[in-house]
Amino acid sequence: MSKIIVVDDDMTNAELIKMFLELDGFSVLPCSNMETAKAATSADTEGFVIDCRLARGANGLDLLTAVRESQLPVPTNTVVIMTSGDYRLEQAALDAGADRFLLKPYSPNALSSTLSELLGREGESG
Repeated sequence: MSKIIVVDDDMTNAELIKMFLELDGFSVLPCSNMETAKAATSADTEGFVIDCRLARGANGLDLLTAVRESQLPVPTNTVVIMTSGDYRLEQAALDAGADRFLLKPYSPNALSSTLSELLGREGESG
Protein backbone atom coordinates (compact mmCIF):
# COMPACT_ATOMS: atom_id res chain seq x y z
CA MET A 1 0.00 0.00 0.00
CA SER A 2 1.52 3.32 -1.10
CA LYS A 3 1.93 5.92 1.65
CA ILE A 4 0.89 9.37 0.44
CA ILE A 5 1.17 12.61 2.42
CA VAL A 6 -1.47 15.22 1.53
CA VAL A 7 -0.57 18.78 2.55
CA ASP A 8 -3.46 21.23 2.49
CA ASP A 9 -4.35 23.89 5.06
CA ASP A 10 -8.05 23.18 4.41
CA MET A 11 -8.42 20.03 6.48
CA THR A 12 -11.90 19.35 5.11
CA ASN A 13 -10.33 19.13 1.66
CA ALA A 14 -7.42 17.03 2.95
CA GLU A 15 -9.78 14.58 4.67
CA LEU A 16 -11.91 14.25 1.51
CA ILE A 17 -8.80 13.52 -0.54
CA LYS A 18 -7.76 10.96 2.10
CA MET A 19 -11.14 9.24 1.91
CA PHE A 20 -11.14 9.01 -1.90
CA LEU A 21 -7.53 7.83 -2.15
CA GLU A 22 -8.01 5.21 0.56
CA LEU A 23 -10.91 3.77 -1.45
CA ASP A 24 -8.35 3.23 -4.21
CA GLY A 25 -5.90 1.44 -1.93
CA PHE A 26 -3.57 4.23 -0.86
CA SER A 27 -2.48 4.87 2.71
CA VAL A 28 -2.95 8.61 3.25
CA LEU A 29 -1.76 10.96 5.95
CA PRO A 30 -3.37 14.41 5.79
CA CYS A 31 -1.27 17.32 7.10
CA SER A 32 -2.37 20.93 7.53
CA ASN A 33 1.08 22.52 7.26
CA MET A 34 4.63 21.88 6.12
CA GLU A 35 6.01 21.27 9.61
CA THR A 36 3.54 18.44 10.22
CA ALA A 37 4.25 17.00 6.78
CA LYS A 38 8.01 17.09 7.33
CA ALA A 39 7.61 15.34 10.70
CA ALA A 40 5.38 12.67 9.11
CA THR A 41 7.81 11.94 6.29
CA SER A 42 9.64 8.64 6.50
CA ALA A 43 11.53 6.24 4.25
CA ASP A 44 8.24 4.53 3.31
CA THR A 45 6.64 7.74 2.00
CA GLU A 46 6.03 7.19 -1.70
CA GLY A 47 4.34 10.43 -2.67
CA PHE A 48 3.11 13.88 -1.77
CA VAL A 49 0.09 15.90 -2.86
CA ILE A 50 0.90 19.48 -1.89
CA ASP A 51 -1.18 22.64 -2.18
CA CYS A 52 0.97 25.49 -3.49
CA ARG A 53 -0.48 28.12 -1.16
CA LEU A 54 -0.76 27.25 2.49
CA ALA A 55 -1.87 29.21 5.55
CA ARG A 56 0.21 32.02 7.04
CA GLY A 57 1.98 32.71 3.75
CA ALA A 58 3.64 29.30 3.56
CA ASN A 59 4.53 28.09 0.08
CA GLY A 60 4.10 24.42 -0.77
CA LEU A 61 6.92 24.76 -3.29
CA ASP A 62 9.29 24.98 -0.32
CA LEU A 63 8.29 21.45 0.69
CA LEU A 64 8.81 20.28 -2.89
CA THR A 65 12.28 21.82 -2.81
CA ALA A 66 13.04 20.02 0.47
CA VAL A 67 12.13 16.70 -1.18
CA ARG A 68 14.18 17.35 -4.30
CA GLU A 69 17.22 18.58 -2.34
CA SER A 70 17.36 15.54 0.00
CA GLN A 71 16.34 17.54 3.07
CA LEU A 72 13.78 14.86 4.02
CA PRO A 73 14.21 11.10 4.56
CA VAL A 74 12.77 10.20 1.13
CA PRO A 75 14.42 9.62 -2.25
CA THR A 76 14.79 12.77 -4.33
CA ASN A 77 12.64 11.16 -7.03
CA THR A 78 9.65 10.66 -4.68
CA VAL A 79 6.41 11.46 -6.51
CA VAL A 80 5.20 15.03 -5.89
CA ILE A 81 1.94 16.41 -7.25
CA MET A 82 1.38 20.12 -6.72
CA THR A 83 -2.14 21.55 -6.68
CA SER A 84 -3.53 25.07 -6.84
CA GLY A 85 -6.54 27.07 -7.89
CA ASP A 86 -4.16 29.41 -9.71
CA TYR A 87 -3.05 28.13 -13.12
CA ARG A 88 -0.21 30.69 -13.12
CA LEU A 89 1.66 28.55 -10.56
CA GLU A 90 1.90 25.53 -12.85
CA GLN A 91 5.17 26.41 -14.55
CA ALA A 92 6.89 27.33 -11.27
CA ALA A 93 5.79 24.00 -9.77
CA LEU A 94 7.03 22.00 -12.74
CA ASP A 95 10.29 23.99 -12.85
CA ALA A 96 10.83 23.21 -9.15
CA GLY A 97 10.54 19.49 -9.85
CA ALA A 98 6.86 18.59 -9.49
CA ASP A 99 5.91 15.44 -11.36
CA ARG A 100 2.47 16.87 -12.12
CA PHE A 101 0.38 19.97 -11.47
CA LEU A 102 -3.37 19.67 -10.94
CA LEU A 103 -5.59 22.72 -11.17
CA LYS A 104 -8.27 22.90 -8.47
CA PRO A 105 -10.95 21.77 -8.54
CA TYR A 106 -9.82 18.42 -9.88
CA SER A 107 -11.72 15.16 -9.71
CA PRO A 108 -10.68 12.56 -7.14
CA ASN A 109 -10.40 10.05 -9.99
CA ALA A 110 -7.90 12.30 -11.78
CA LEU A 111 -5.74 12.47 -8.65
CA SER A 112 -5.92 8.74 -8.01
CA SER A 113 -5.19 7.89 -11.65
CA THR A 114 -2.24 10.29 -11.72
CA LEU A 115 -0.78 8.84 -8.52
CA SER A 116 -1.26 5.29 -9.80
CA GLU A 117 0.44 6.16 -13.07
CA LEU A 118 3.39 7.87 -11.40
CA LEU A 119 3.82 5.05 -8.90
CA GLY A 120 3.59 2.36 -11.58
CA ARG A 121 0.29 1.02 -10.30
CA GLU A 122 -1.50 1.04 -13.67
CA GLY A 123 -5.08 -0.18 -13.50
CA GLU A 124 -5.31 -0.03 -9.71
CA SER A 125 -7.19 3.28 -9.32
CA GLY A 126 -10.99 3.60 -9.19
